[in-house]
Amino acid sequence: MVYSTRRRCLPMVLATLVMLSGCTVASYSGGAPLLSLPQLKYRLIDRLGSPLFCGPPVIRIPSQAEADQEVAALRSSDPATFDAIVAHEKLHADKLTTDDERHILDEQQRLQALVLNPESDHFTFDYTVNRSAPHEVKGTIDKVGAIAVTASDPTTWPKPGGCPICLAAADLIDTPSGPIPVTQLHAGMLVWTKDRTGQRIVAPVLTVGHVQAPSGHHVVRLTLHDGRTVEASPGHPTADGRRVGELRVGDTLDGSQIVAVTLIPYSGDTWDLLPAGPTGVYWANGVLLKSTFALD
Repeated sequence: MVYSTRRRCLPMVLATLVMLSGCTVASYSGGAPLLSLPQLKYRLIDRLGSPLFCGPPVIRIPSQAEADQEVAALRSSDPATFDAIVAHEKLHADKLTTDDERHILDEQQRLQALVLNPESDHFTFDYTVNRSAPHEVKGTIDKVGAIAVTASDPTTWPKPGGCPICLAAADLIDTPSGPIPVTQLHAGMLVWTKDRTGQRIVAPVLTVGHVQAPSGHHVVRLTLHDGRTVEASPGHPTADGRRVGELRVGDTLDGSQIVAVTLIPYSGDTWDLLPAGPTGVYWANGVLLKSTFALD
């Protein structure tokens, strides 16, 4: 279970931030121009702190070709985020080095971890920041960047249960009776697994567990060439010992090539199960994965 931490020097305005225990509100004035969503997120990061979030299980350093391709895709599909990152990090959009592009991808993940919920004329936020100790901050930010903090309280990180490394709730588990949502499984039900020789066998479920995903959590959607898709937290193990967050387009998973890897915002509980037998593997949406319980 791994989480990513970004440390940033906080502006002097933090000295005026009121640590709240009741209904007092601390507010900051924004500029007149309307800000894009990524700009609003940077306003919060600069004033209140960077979000703590559950990230991939390994530090990924994309190759030059991968960085070029992923930044080009970001620039095309989400120019507001690209422009905000380049401006905030003081990069030259037309003279990006490979290190610049890798930094842009890191910043993209940091911004994705900070969730803003739209209201009528503002956004609400609730996320954990890294200070001398983790704090959960709540409040609102309007479209010109004025921030109102309604709570700032010490908290624990990661939350009880750690960073989720489990399946999305919509995943279906292969059973002799057909695919069943992981949320509907319980101990004693029969599922498909494998023995040590690789033979497909039926075994009872020993354990089903779930943990609430923290704010800003993302799952990875893997799309295979043969049409199968599965969604799981980046730390979830595959049957061959890799982690979902390590996989890239062109890799092979369960006998098929991966054609798309998409990071998707996720809220709610993540789930996992442990089938009886020596391997701890099962099929989720037809894709062979390994139980996190089998790693204990």
